[in-house]
Amino acid sequence: MMSFKGEISLRQGKISMVLQNYLGRYLYRPPLLFHSLFEERRFSEMICPMIPDGLRQLFAGKLNPFNLCPRSVTFWYVVPPYNAVGITVAGYNKVVVYWRQLIEPNETAYLAFKLLNLRVPFPLTLLVFFTSLGLLIGGTTYGIYQTVNALCAENIKKSEDTIEGVPATVDDSKQSNSRLDPFKLMPKMSIFVPVYDQHTSIGFISIDFRHAEFSILQSLEPNETIVSLFRFLDLYAPFPLMIGVIMLLIGIFFTGMLYDYGHELRSLSN
Repeated sequence: MMSFKGEISLRQGKISMVLQNYLGRYLYRPPLLFHSLFEERRFSEMICPMIPDGLRQLFAGKLNPFNLCPRSVTFWYVVPPYNAVGITVAGYNKVVVYWRQLIEPNETAYLAFKLLNLRVPFPLTLLVFFTSLGLLIGGTTYGIYQTVNALCAENIKKSEDTIEGVPATVDDSKQSNSRLDPFKLMPKMSIFVPVYDQHTSIGFISIDFRHAEFSILQSLEPNETIVSLFRFLDLYAPFPLMIGVIMLLIGIFFTGMLYDYGHELRSLSN
């Protein structure tokens, strides 16, 4: 019995010595497995918190609703017969000047070249915008007045002709004055909403408060120095609806512009 207990104690001593040797070997000189586990833990502690931040920064621009705001408002001053000068308000401190050229007779395709890219103070940007907007409203209002006046004059002449039986004559002086009418040089406004990577936009050009043209604006090179403009739809809408759409798009444009201004202020403060 004593011998059996002695054998058990010897075996326990051998097992304890083997366990101590094993633990001492792998604790003080860790193998590749222990080293990889240690590196994996350190990697997870350092990298895993960065993954959500990276995903948030990656999708922040695409999921930000403010990126769907119109990026610019352009006022086109017509240079007869086939050209136009565009004054673009592209931000709270950015004004761009374009030269637009008609490239086919049906007025469906245009080519625009960037001439100047100006950094101006915010008050000057507002002055340029509201001056061009005032000229647009003035020219459009005069066009509506002229149309209504012509219709009234035509109705009066028709009523006089039916009474007197004398055919109506057209005054050549009025035709010459209409050709030299300065209100025909008033600007037309275009507002485009970005669609894909800020290089493709879709929007409309307001001809007057009843007539609008829907077009696609496509950048032809990375610096957006040359852009193409393709008209695909003409729309005649009621006067109140056109006014509402124009005011809505202008309001969204100013919302996006103020968001960019606040974002830049926050980045400068940080």
